[in-house]
Parts: sequence; structure tokens; C-alpha cells
Amino acid sequence: MLVRTLLILVTLAPAAALAAVNNASVQREGDAFVLSWESKRPVTVGMTTDLTMKSKVLKKKHKAQSFSVELDVEDRPYFTLDDGRGEPVIVAERLLPLEGGRNFRDLGGYSTSEGQHVKWGKVYRSGVMVGLTDADYNYLSGLGIKTVCDLREREERESEPTEWRTEPAASYVTWNYASENNKLMAELFAGGVPSPEQSRDVMIELYHEIAYDHAPRYEFMFDQLASGNIPLAFNCSAGKDRAGTGAALILSALGVERDQIVHDYSLSETYVDYIAEFTKAAAESGEDSPYAFLAQLPVEVMAPLMRSDPAYIEATFAVLEEKYGSVLSFIQTELNVTDEELRSIRAQLLE
Repeated sequence: MLVRTLLILVTLAPAAALAAVNNASVQREGDAFVLSWESKRPVTVGMTTDLTMKSKVLKKKHKAQSFSVELDVEDRPYFTLDDGRGEPVIVAERLLPLEGGRNFRDLGGYSTSEGQHVKWGKVYRSGVMVGLTDADYNYLSGLGIKTVCDLREREERESEPTEWRTEPAASYVTWNYASENNKLMAELFAGGVPSPEQSRDVMIELYHEIAYDHAPRYEFMFDQLASGNIPLAFNCSAGKDRAGTGAALILSALGVERDQIVHDYSLSETYVDYIAEFTKAAAESGEDSPYAFLAQLPVEVMAPLMRSDPAYIEATFAVLEEKYGSVLSFIQTELNVTDEELRSIRAQLLE
């Protein structure tokens, strides 16, 4: 009887539970794309530059759990990994291969608690875009981005202006506001140079406020997603705090597993050496640089301000869950995302 019961349970198990391709990723090494994954079955590797079209087979029933290929393509490649059960897993580079800009990356590929995945090429997060080159804009034009939400204050935009010029043109949206978070930073340095512990504490306190402070901008982003104005990109300056919180809210609304949301947040310091980048920017721009003050700080004091420490985004989750019961409840209550809008967003961004 026990054996028969187990057989019935296996037969009735959902396909998502039987998926054999996990933890897939793509890294660029020189001219090569290096894919890796975990699987107990041979995997057929495919590639396409258009997700509406069938992928071209690169390797049939590959038994190893990695694969490297050099491609001569101008458009962004998406790779498919098919173990013969269910739909193929789609994977792409998370960090876009741009010459300029900062921390421009795709939110696709993360899995939800219901066994779905966030579609690639639909939502992008970024830092400052002032250094994007003509080649970068040619590449970005191929992504078809419709809406760009610049979360920076007016002074930030004036200091490092974005001249978005993709074809076809995207709607570039900005706001004029004064952030409450600036007061926290002013208080931190009011008594002189703080300790590293004080720097980290103020970052955690700042993350208690970001979601509230930028609620009008996050609400607009959710409205755009619900209305189908995608692909959508959003950015701040570093690409880790305001953009990181926005990304965490979107992934939470999609039902992505918490550990993956925290992982996405933490990637910023992997992709960007903020201390080196901000110090260089300050040296090149002189006293007028928005980074000049930070560059004068001792490295150990500056370091906590530059991190994408998981504890920071966990602080946001904690304060929202304490007050609203869940992050989703905050999204629906304070960002005014209705059940209908939530269904629309999930239908468009999940597969």
C-alpha cells in the first residue's frame, strides 16, 4: 500500500517539481558565453536572439553541466536548456555588456514559489547612465525598452544627465522631490567623521524609509507594468539603494522566493567596485563632483555606505512586514496596486 501511495504521489506531482535544470547562469568570458547549470539529465542547449522564435540548437543532449560557445551576434542572445521535461529553461546574461553606465541588469530568470519564472528582457534596473556610449544605445535599442523611470533628484540629474536616445524612443520619466534620506546622511556627519559601525547603522535606518520615501515613484512604476508599458527600466545613481528597493518590491509582487530577492539585491557590490568608481569620479570632476565628499572619507567609513549588504534590504522587509503583515500588503495598500493590476503584472512578467 505504501509503495502504491508513493507511486500515485509521484504521478500527480506538478511538472515544476520534477524540473531537472536548476541554478542556470551565463557569464561572458572574453568572446565566449559560458553557461552552467545543475541537472541529472543530458541537456540540449539552444540559442535565440528573439524569444518569440524557436531557438537554434547549439548542442544536443549535453551531459556535462557547463557549456561554452563563441557567438558573432549583435543582438542579445538568450539560451535555452531543455532536459526533455516541460518547457526549456531560459537564461541570459544578467549584467548587460555595456561600455558605460553603471550596474545595468535584467531582473529575469528568478523563480517563484509557484514554480514560474520571471521573463527575461521585461524589467531592467540600473545606476547612472551618463556614460552610455553610442554603441550602448544601439545595443539598448534592440531591447525595445518603452519606459525609463529615473528615480534621482533634480540635482543628481543635472550633475550626471541622461540623454536617453534609443530607437524607437522610450518615455523618459523624472521627478522633482527632496528626499528625507538626505537628512539621515546630514545627521550622520554632523558631529564629524563617523565610525564604520555608525555608517552601517545609518544605512539600515535609511532602508527603513526608502520604500515610504519613494512610494510615489514606485507606484508609477507599478502602474506602467500593469498597463503593459514594458520593457521597463528604472535607475538611481549607484543603482543599489532606490533601484535595489524598487527591484525588491517588483520581485516580491511577482512571488519570487525571498532568498533570490536578497541575492539580486546583493549583486550590486559584485558587479561594481563602488569605492574605486566613486573615488575616480571625484578625482576627475573635482570639488563639483557629487562624490567629492564621499571620496574624502576613510575607506573603512565609506565602505558600509557603498555596500549592498543583505542586512540593508532585510531591514526594508522587516519594517514593512511589521506594519503591514507582508511586503505584498504594503504594495497593495501604499502603492495602490489592485488585485486586477497584480494579475496583469504577473501575467505579463511570469512564465
